[in-house]
Amino acid sequence: MQVRKLPRGAEQISVIGLGLGIAKPGDDVSALVRGALERGINYFDLCCAYESTCSQLKEPFSEVPRESFYTQLHLGAVFKNGAYAFSRKLDKVRDVFLHEIDSFGLGYTDFGMLHCIDEESDLNYVLTKGIYQLAQDLKAQGIIRHLGFSTHNPAIARKLLELGGFDLFMFSINAAFDFKQDGELALGETSEREELYRLAQAQQVAISVMKPFAGGQLLQVQSSPIGVPLSVVQCLQYVLDRPAVVTAIAGASKVEELDDYLKLFTATPDERDYGAAMAHASAAPNLKRCVYCNHCAPCPKKINVGLCNKYYDLALMGDNLAREHYLNLEHHASECNDCGHCVKRCPFKCDQIARMHEIAAYFGR
Repeated sequence: MQVRKLPRGAEQISVIGLGLGIAKPGDDVSALVRGALERGINYFDLCCAYESTCSQLKEPFSEVPRESFYTQLHLGAVFKNGAYAFSRKLDKVRDVFLHEIDSFGLGYTDFGMLHCIDEESDLNYVLTKGIYQLAQDLKAQGIIRHLGFSTHNPAIARKLLELGGFDLFMFSINAAFDFKQDGELALGETSEREELYRLAQAQQVAISVMKPFAGGQLLQVQSSPIGVPLSVVQCLQYVLDRPAVVTAIAGASKVEELDDYLKLFTATPDERDYGAAMAHASAAPNLKRCVYCNHCAPCPKKINVGLCNKYYDLALMGDNLAREHYLNLEHHASECNDCGHCVKRCPFKCDQIARMHEIAAYFGR
């Protein structure tokens, strides 16, 4: 395992981290965490999709010295009826966070994350309604060692970096989201995302990466937004080549998946090279599906069309956290009035009117 030092700290973080968001009830999460630790993975994102999977964490963590692994725990990720949910209620955010610190046997978390701040309304609420202050108070008490945040939105990330005080943030990076040809394939312009990585590096703020495989889309030619598939190794290498990145958080539900990720360290230079594959990449207008570029904005009904589509696609691919992220949006697909503004502006000719009806029916709001 290779490690990278946290710029503002002594932590030596494994370049591959483990996320537990895809683990399901019945999965042996204890064995998964033990397997990760045995393979040198020492960084864990503890945003679980199910409460029962989180209940298995205390035992494997108690078997190794606390200083031998690092955790990022989220202020705002809660559970409802045993499944992941999302809350901005200050008392609930505090109570769940402190309960998890105790029930996981952590004593503290290395990174306390302001959870999933994707819209301006999220940012304003977190900064003014006590959650940001709570994070600072917990840091002063030593319960949080480093402040962090998670977002898919580069504009939001930049504002938080300008606010200062953060040592790490979680951001979605992969070869598709950064790709530019006849329009961008993610939230924010490609240049905006590149500037964000450089700004983070200049400010010595680390990035932990979510969605390194674009929710699995990049691994299959049929689903790849850039028209060509990349291997697991190529995806990981791409992410680790971005400025400020210290770790790529890869999801897993069984130990065998970890070995696929560790092939990065035995792969030949040719196997790690993504440049040759990217030379044949093409995001042609006939893609005819949403790639979250938000060139259709602004929506007259204030719907964030890109995020609605993103959370929908992630939910279809098995991301158990995506439903709650969608429901937390300020405006939803069901508010669409079929005006056609988005269809006219879409560089990929996606029928967003039909898509909004499809998303509304799927999520039931």
